[in-house]
Amino acid sequence: MHRGASSSRRSTSTFISEKEFAGHYAAAAFAAWHRLYCETAVTILWGALGASDGPSAQEFFSDFLKHLNAWLHERHLPTVYFFSHENCTRVGLHTHLAVYLGLQPCTRSAQRDEFRRWVMKWPERNGYGSCPRAIRVTGPAKRTPWLHWHRFHYQVKGYDPRAVVRQAYNSPSGTDVMLGDLIAWPWQDPGMVTMMPRLGSCLNLGPARREIGIPKDCDELRNPPRPKRPVVPREMCLEEQLQSLRLPQAPRPPFISRYDDGWRDVRWLYPREFNTRVTKLSYLPEPSRRPPPPEEFRLEMELI
Repeated sequence: MHRGASSSRRSTSTFISEKEFAGHYAAAAFAAWHRLYCETAVTILWGALGASDGPSAQEFFSDFLKHLNAWLHERHLPTVYFFSHENCTRVGLHTHLAVYLGLQPCTRSAQRDEFRRWVMKWPERNGYGSCPRAIRVTGPAKRTPWLHWHRFHYQVKGYDPRAVVRQAYNSPSGTDVMLGDLIAWPWQDPGMVTMMPRLGSCLNLGPARREIGIPKDCDELRNPPRPKRPVVPREMCLEEQLQSLRLPQAPRPPFISRYDDGWRDVRWLYPREFNTRVTKLSYLPEPSRRPPPPEEFRLEMELI
């Protein structure tokens, strides 16, 4: 898609490696596979909140995630988000976060507006003062799946421009496939980032949950908590007794992303709606190329 970088890039910049890209892609793909689209974006400028360095920003971010996890849990939403840290000369150290809010496909979701109010008031509630320019929240009012991948590409725009993801001798085109060829957003220098991990996601999208095959609390939608009642033991009927003796269901297969499965074609790595909207890729079949007609020849038999 895009490759190359400015010759004036800083040697101390914390570029996204191929391995980090693969992990971030797996987390985003895992969420998308279960239709947990992270369409809502949060940008936090740590300097505007008073964080003077990386360790301070790391502490503030951990505090923010703790409250975000609680907010999602209280509203019976699965904890699903992924993020990226950057450090540019214009705004300094900052974080991009994409979060799942369970937006509805046809009607405006009230949770989106509630979330924005909650985030914008977060600094004041937690003793950082009124910082209206420190946080920005953007996102659709209705479910917009392709924005999930738009957030992903924006977060990985600080990739290593020298990273090769497929060698020329293994490529159909006969040229190296660069990491930048798989990323739609133009390259930008991410600056020196000390916050760790450089890219990350909630535990619900991490390797342990991908090994299980499904994020936590996603087997079925969470139900509102019910008041606890004293448990009264009762006898089970014959059908219930037989059901309890049945073998447990087979576990779900682990989730393996298309990138980890060897795909390096953007038409397979990202959904059609994103590719046609953002990268303008064409899915029209190529015109068939008829093979040249076979040469006419005669088989002459030598008589002995």
